[in-house]
Amino acid sequence: MKRYNMRKISCLFLFLIVLSSCKSKKTLVDLNTTVLKKISAKKIIKKHNALSFDAKSLEAKLKVGYSDYKNGKRNKINFTVNLRVLKDSVIWMKGSKVISAFRVKITPSSFSYYSLIDKKYFQGNFSLLEKILGAKVTFSQVQNLLLGETILDLKKQKFISEIDDVTYKLTPRVQNELYRIIFLFDPKSFALKKQILNTHKNNKALDIDYKSYRLIENQLVPKKIMINVTQPEHFTTINIDFKTVTLNKQISTPYRIPSSYKPIKL
Repeated sequence: MKRYNMRKISCLFLFLIVLSSCKSKKTLVDLNTTVLKKISAKKIIKKHNALSFDAKSLEAKLKVGYSDYKNGKRNKINFTVNLRVLKDSVIWMKGSKVISAFRVKITPSSFSYYSLIDKKYFQGNFSLLEKILGAKVTFSQVQNLLLGETILDLKKQKFISEIDDVTYKLTPRVQNELYRIIFLFDPKSFALKKQILNTHKNNKALDIDYKSYRLIENQLVPKKIMINVTQPEHFTTINIDFKTVTLNKQISTPYRIPSSYKPIKL
């Protein structure tokens, strides 16, 4: 595996890695035979927001499968990630493939990464992620993606509600000039099923599919997430399996860049 590939994969994973009505948080059910009734966007948003992640911390072990197809060549990599989240404060990751491969620490104002493979680091704002992904990235977006919440604040704009097969669909009344976004919700639990983003400029599509959830301490937490990124002659899939999850545990986020490592130049 090339060193650059692991650096790119780990950064891409962070972003792509760039969610029961009210507080009951019921288990998701099969709705193939259910006839849905149209409801307002306001009601969908209210019920979904009632599921907001309110635990103080999350610690999880993730199994990640990465598959990339470009110019007729396919690259597959599997690795594990130890994830720790202090809500609205810190996202910490340690990635391993047989041996430790990378470490990451993200705060609302900073992004820091170093690779134990190529002995290089980046420390600063989100410019490294934004350069690799070609899109603006924020702490909230990364946190929401991992916790099963929408990457946009649903309270800050108006939406149109529709029925899409066996899900409720929300689309902004006024779409962004740079991209088009769609949210799909489970009609029983109002958990996020999918969020789909299509950019106008480079014909890139991002599809985040929340395959399943688990209920832990009355908190709905993603169990399996599949992320697809499609662009001309290039297709990437990331499967994230939350193997173990612990909430509200006192956690630490140790992070020290070795003095011998060289900075990554943008």
